[in-house]
Amino acid sequence: MAKKHLASLLCVLSILFLPGLLMAQGKTDTLRFEDHVYKDYIKSVQIHQIGWKFSPPLIALHSGDRLQLDFDDLAGDYIQYSYTLVHCDANWEPSDITPFDYLGGFSEDMITDYSYSFNTFQKYTHYRLVFPNSNIQMLLSGNYLLKVYKDNNPDSLIITRRVMVYESQVMIHGRERRGIGDEAITKQEIVFNINTSRANVVNASQSLDVVISQNGRWDNEIIGLQPQYIQDTGLIYDMDEGNVFNGGNEFRSFDMTSLKYLGDHEAEFVKNPNADEVNLTRDEPRAGGDYFTFADLDGQYLIYDKDDDSTPINSQYVFVNFYLSMDSEITTGNVYIFGALTDWQCLPDFQLHYNQQRHAYMGTAYLKQGYYEYEYACLPKGSKVASLSYIEGSHFETTNTYYIYVYYRPLGVFYDKLIGFTTVHAPGN
Repeated sequence: MAKKHLASLLCVLSILFLPGLLMAQGKTDTLRFEDHVYKDYIKSVQIHQIGWKFSPPLIALHSGDRLQLDFDDLAGDYIQYSYTLVHCDANWEPSDITPFDYLGGFSEDMITDYSYSFNTFQKYTHYRLVFPNSNIQMLLSGNYLLKVYKDNNPDSLIITRRVMVYESQVMIHGRERRGIGDEAITKQEIVFNINTSRANVVNASQSLDVVISQNGRWDNEIIGLQPQYIQDTGLIYDMDEGNVFNGGNEFRSFDMTSLKYLGDHEAEFVKNPNADEVNLTRDEPRAGGDYFTFADLDGQYLIYDKDDDSTPINSQYVFVNFYLSMDSEITTGNVYIFGALTDWQCLPDFQLHYNQQRHAYMGTAYLKQGYYEYEYACLPKGSKVASLSYIEGSHFETTNTYYIYVYYRPLGVFYDKLIGFTTVHAPGN
């Protein structure tokens, strides 16, 4: 009991001094052309298409579609944040064109939509940006890096997010099927064809770049695919190798939308004067186990407070304690919480550490009230690709969402157009 009170006291103290500690720690401002948070005091970053909360950060060119960025600043005061966009090629490197070529209106703008948290233990300022807008519009299709920075200084980075704008110049028809041979019970193949009859594509087999991503992940995306067959109207990608993903497993979840009642997969509340803790039910490894079907959101999460009308500024931040049973420590890599809540990356803030006495990996994440899906990833030493199957297992029956992007650079054009996009649902389509 004494240990429990001590843990709660430490939790309270960490909350009281959290903004200062986060400010002091900081992170490097070196620009990264990927989804990244550059300051520890920035939390709950989400970007999606308006009207499609779990969408990839993608809109159609000149369609009226808009994207919405939300984030919290735990410093709790107003800071002047600005943003701009950088056009990138299919490999997420800066394009050889100027902002005057790809941005309409201004080249940068301020984020003016903000509100202060109300009646929360953790004070924070909630910021929201909707774009394109009357001040900034994207004029070309392709990849864009959204940059958010403070004090009108583009080098004082806060957030970067990958954004895509597409044109419907080609039609993509895709489906998922089981792997073959030894991969039949664990893998999913994505086969598709690209109909170029409506587009003036020259040397399509060499000039098109195709990217396939799974559930919004970037670390295990498939690139560089070559068509198996070329026809008058398009390209057929129906190979047995190169287009294969681990099926994985359905995502685990916990419901923290209420702090009055225990939700799904919550074992215990620990109430403190200035902070709350949630102990999740102990998890077990699933590798080697049977597949069980249940509905999930393919690793997404939803900020929601059903105790207070789901207002973004009324939701509390909570310390969430994770427990993963494991007979012994994994020596070939590190273990992380993984999903959209971690930007599909193995981040230091979400690393778990092995406890010999409890025979479990344990870790704590500071999360805003909501519904969260997650899995446990093992990042092998020296690798940049997280393995979910090591702990979670892999099954061909698992539901996943795949996104297919088709890029094209015409002769004499200095940027990659995104001329096609489609979604493939597994299993079957």
